[in-house]
Amino acid sequence: MIRSHLIRVHPMKDKVFTAILAAVALLILGIYISTSMQSAKSHQQRIPIRIGWQLATSTQGQLVEVLKRTNLLDRLGLDPTFVPYSSGEPEVAAALRGDLDVMLSSGQSVNNLLARGGKWKVMGRLHFIPAALMVPPNSPIKDIKDLKGKTVACTFGTIGHREATLKEKAAGLVPDKDVRNVNMDILQIQKLVGAGGREKWGNFDAVAVYEPDISLFKNEGSARLLSSHRGVWLVSVSEKFVANNRESAIHFLEAIVQSWEFFNTFRERVNQWYIDDSQFGFTSEALNSAAKEDPNFGAKSLAEIDLELNDEAIKVLKVGAKWSQERGYTQIEVPICESIDQSLLAAAKKALVAGHHEKPQVILPSTREVSLKDESGDFLGSVPLWGIFVLQVIVTLASIEAGQWLGVRRALLPENQRESEAAVSAVSGAVLALLAFVLALTFGAAASRYDLRRDALLGDVNAIQTTYMRAGLVPDPHKTLTRSLLRDYVEVRMNIGDVYGDAEQLRVLRTRTAALTSMLWAQAEELSAKDTNDIYALFSEGITDMVEYQNKRVAFGANFRIPTFVWIILVLASCISMFTMGFQFGITGKRSFPSQLALVLTFALVVQLIYDLDSPGKGFIHLNQQPMIDLYQSLSK
Repeated sequence: MIRSHLIRVHPMKDKVFTAILAAVALLILGIYISTSMQSAKSHQQRIPIRIGWQLATSTQGQLVEVLKRTNLLDRLGLDPTFVPYSSGEPEVAAALRGDLDVMLSSGQSVNNLLARGGKWKVMGRLHFIPAALMVPPNSPIKDIKDLKGKTVACTFGTIGHREATLKEKAAGLVPDKDVRNVNMDILQIQKLVGAGGREKWGNFDAVAVYEPDISLFKNEGSARLLSSHRGVWLVSVSEKFVANNRESAIHFLEAIVQSWEFFNTFRERVNQWYIDDSQFGFTSEALNSAAKEDPNFGAKSLAEIDLELNDEAIKVLKVGAKWSQERGYTQIEVPICESIDQSLLAAAKKALVAGHHEKPQVILPSTREVSLKDESGDFLGSVPLWGIFVLQVIVTLASIEAGQWLGVRRALLPENQRESEAAVSAVSGAVLALLAFVLALTFGAAASRYDLRRDALLGDVNAIQTTYMRAGLVPDPHKTLTRSLLRDYVEVRMNIGDVYGDAEQLRVLRTRTAALTSMLWAQAEELSAKDTNDIYALFSEGITDMVEYQNKRVAFGANFRIPTFVWIILVLASCISMFTMGFQFGITGKRSFPSQLALVLTFALVVQLIYDLDSPGKGFIHLNQQPMIDLYQSLSK
């Protein structure tokens, strides 16, 4: 009976197992090829690019948000570092020191840069931007002439400053004599107007501002427009960067054009990004009102987006160059036209027209868009995870079947030549006990790493919150810049737990984290250079604590995993154990297929659980990121 059963059933089983093993082999081969391609892609050489921008300026702010939060620059082979500034003069100083490769700034800042010997080229227009003189709602000042004997707050060297002095001069007033123009950072001007005043703002009768403050103040009714003039915001690149990385400069201009398209497509979303990031109280209505000043606003396709400097823009730049000479920023009028090179922009437009471009992907969603991923509600299991489960089921079943096949044949031998059932049962029990021991050790290692990742997350949150609070003890503009950088830092850290299994995404987030940390430390160094007091020391200590937990989270999430050799031992031990059990089934003739299937599935599920715990960001078990989300929301308030 036994022999005839074997002859009838096992050839069919062999065919089934052969087909299953072939499918598994193809699955493993496909995973290997896919992984190899991704690895090769991630190892392509990337060019670092340092991008200077100004925090309180739109539409530049929205375009920067698109570049920061999508993979536009990453897929073009660029590693971006976004360096924020409160206004133009600090950005110009950084450009002169060689700290920037790209400068997004007003035409006036570019004039000031070139006047001081900066070796830079203007590549194109980023957007038009109005500048204006504004007074309190009930101010008796009705005309520019009424500013005689009054005090105006303006940020020196900016288009607001230029607007104020040119309008004063046109009205027959002598700037800085008939009108007292006082240098004030744009962030302080915002606070001045925000503090309120129906007829006067403290000691100031008027302010010189630019968008989006103009639209915001008008919509809120906190200021009244006295005069306005349209300026231009430019994309400038250092000559050194162009000489060394011409193709990368072209790619950056491609990304600018595509960021305009993304902004037009997802306007409210991008506006909200900038509102959340800047924390200046801007509204989407004010941002859209400011963006309408540029003809690219509302463009329906890439072909309609034009960054070329037209006659109006060049005229504005020439006015600024002459103003720089009159104000003493340079001894001669800056030859702005000689510094314009739009050949790279033409190459970028040609590439955009000729090529097929993927839709940009958001890699840094805002907290408003991040759905909370708990331990049971996320179904992002990837092929390697369910592949592990399927493979474990197949291997376990195959081991049992192989053991049973051999056991059945051994049972056909004379009693004095085959193993005793008692001995086989004892060996099977001992092997299963050892397997349970190995499983317990492996599960313990995975669970302990999960606990370490949780502790590192909480430590990271506490360190960032402490640094943010200590930043309130340092003076502006360091306080505002630091807190803006910390909000960016939290945005990056919030999603890092979901990309531990994606080497390319993790590389992008780690690069941006390192850049933000470097800029935060630069603020600490600048403060320490001014004064070595205990407050600045505490601020610096907070940043070092952040670095410590930053390293811990990456180490526990991506580096410290269960060693491959342990997995090999676990698989071999399971194969031997199941083979021994199958052998026992075969030699005793007491096989129970339902019990066997239950054992196989239970064992595979346990292995799947261990693997999932050891693979953060890849499977069903996610570390709850709510503490980091709560932190960002508290910082936003």
